[in-house]
Parts: sequence; structure tokens; C-alpha cells
Amino acid sequence: MLGVATAMAAALLAGCGGDSGGSPADGPSADAAIAFFSDRDGNYEIYVMKGDGSGQTRLTDNPARDYWPVWSPDGSKIAFTSERDGNRQVYVMNADGTNQINLTNSSAWEYWSSWSPDGSKIAYVSRADGNEEICVMNADGSNQTALTNDPEADRAPVWSPDGSKIAFTSERDGNADIYVMNADGSGQTNLTNDGAVDNNPRWAP
Repeated sequence: MLGVATAMAAALLAGCGGDSGGSPADGPSADAAIAFFSDRDGNYEIYVMKGDGSGQTRLTDNPARDYWPVWSPDGSKIAFTSERDGNRQVYVMNADGTNQINLTNSSAWEYWSSWSPDGSKIAYVSRADGNEEICVMNADGSNQTALTNDPEADRAPVWSPDGSKIAFTSERDGNADIYVMNADGSGQTNLTNDGAVDNNPRWAP
């Protein structure tokens, strides 16, 4: 799973000031920043680079795996998953790698983070009840709340651009389908509802 994500670069693009305009023919913008994870130093660590590939810099450095980086909407922070505490936990750090903090701090697996558009909340996946559920917390780790409660796996949460809804993947109908719910967990609805595997939703901007 991690290998597939690495092959796909696990890269998330965020503006870091300057003019982000221009056409694809203009080439990558050096004013943008890309966060990604790599095992180039023998272990999964979080890196950043400029939009043109220059300035590749490692932000995390420990024997455990750090992966799945996600920029905060204002580009000042990066949430990520780390195994440095013996299991998967949601961490956050400043965009330069300083002040790395465990937000979930649980004995259960907590991972797969997604920022709300206003940066005030983070949705994530928890296995606190022994099964994958969608949870949400404030950006400082407080007020951790489960939004789903189902005997089958719910994962891959992603906020709508206006912050009113969360799309996610659920296996509650026998296979993976794309669901959507209100940001408070109400109104959970199967959107794809077919026999194929439907996974990892992404909203249009």
C-alpha cells in the first residue's frame, strides 16, 4: 500500500506565495511547494521540494516511518502519519519541519488525515473501536469525535471545498463504495452503490 503511494509520489501541491498563474506550457512553478514521502534514506520520511523539483529537503528524521503528508490550507503546517510511537498516529508540524506534535496520541491506530478548508479541523481514520472509522478533531488535537460507527471499514475522508461535507470510502454494503456525509456525520449516503471497488474520493476544487 505504501509502495503504491510512493510510486504515485504521494505529493500534495500547495501555494507558498508568489504568482501561481500561467499555463501548463510554462512548466512547473518554483513558487509552489510539494510535500512527499520517500525511502531514499532507508526509511520513509517526509520531504518538501519546490515546484520545479529543486530544493529537496527532508523534514522528518527518525527510525520509524513518516508518510502521507497533507498541507494545511494556508500552507503553514503539514499533517502526516507517523509510526514513531509504536503505532500509526496523526502528527502535525510547521512547514519547515519544526515543532512536530502527536495530535491523536492514542494506543489505537490513527491515520489518513484531511484538513478542513478553513484549517480549523482535521478528519482522520481511527481504529479505536477495532475497526476503521472516520473521526474529526480540532487542528490542535482537541475534541476528537467519531463521525461513523459501522462494523465495516470507513476510510479515506476528504472535505468538500466549502467544508460542509466529507466524502469517504466505506465497505458497509459488502464492498468499497464512495459515501458522503455532512461534516457533523449526519446524512451518510452511498453515492456509487455498485458491485465494483470504488475508492479514494477527491472533490473538484
